[in-house]
Order: sequence, then structure tokens, then C-alpha cells
Amino acid sequence: MQNIIVSYSVELLKLMGTKLSTQIVTEAHSTPSETKLWQAVVVMAFEDCVCNLNDKKSSIAKWDAFKWFHQKDDFENVCYLAEFEPEYVLERFHLAIDNEIIKFNQRQIAWAKYHEALKAYQEETEDKKKRKELRMELEKQRKNLAFSTLKYD
Repeated sequence: MQNIIVSYSVELLKLMGTKLSTQIVTEAHSTPSETKLWQAVVVMAFEDCVCNLNDKKSSIAKWDAFKWFHQKDDFENVCYLAEFEPEYVLERFHLAIDNEIIKFNQRQIAWAKYHEALKAYQEETEDKKKRKELRMELEKQRKNLAFSTLKYD
């Protein structure tokens, strides 16, 4: 069986705290592959949340990761599969928010709002009046996005 080496930035390991970092780094040789996979999901969510890029893909990934930390059941299940304590992971997440390590700029917020409006529009297939309202909201978010582009480009 081939060993795979995964590296994490020092900043990311600091953000995640001693408890998680130690578990990921020092216990890697004895951790089952399935557990490592779920640990990588949690690490990726942290990485996405601290991303400072303003492009569409990065901004939406950041927003989706941020929301995932608030989806209690799914979040807790992934933490248990990763052999992490959900309360500790959430504590580290909220500490990063409090210390403004995780924050959104205007452009990222514009992409997130546009993404949410687009999803709502795509999901509504039956109510024509509601769909028209959602299309107007989508157009509003598209204009906000265009305005934020001028500010950040």
C-alpha cells in the first residue's frame, strides 16, 4: 500500500487548534483511511472559509463551507466520522470569526447572494408568480455583483 503525504499550512493548523492539529498530524500513521477522508472534509471547510479570493468559484465555496458549519446534523455526523469533537471544531470556527480570520468582503457577499438567488430561482418550477419575483431578485443580485466588480477590479 502506498503512503500519501498531505501537508497543511502552519496558519491552518493554528486556526484548527492544538487538539485537531495533533490528531491530524501526529496520529496520521494510525488513522484509518476513511477517517482521514472525513478529516480532510473538515480541513477543507476551514480552508474554504479563510480564503480571501474574490472570484465566483472561491466566493461560493467559502459561502457553502460557512453555511455547512451551521448545518448541525450534517456537520456533527462528519465530525464524528472524522473522530473530531463537533463542539471543539465549532469553538475553533467561532474563534476564527471573532478574530476576523474568517470574514467576508463585499465582493464575496455579492457572489454568495447571487448564488442563493440563482438556486432559489432554479428550484422554483411551479409557481409562476414566485418565479417572477425570484427572477427579479436574481437580476437585482446580478446588478449588485456588477457594481462590486467595479469596486474590486
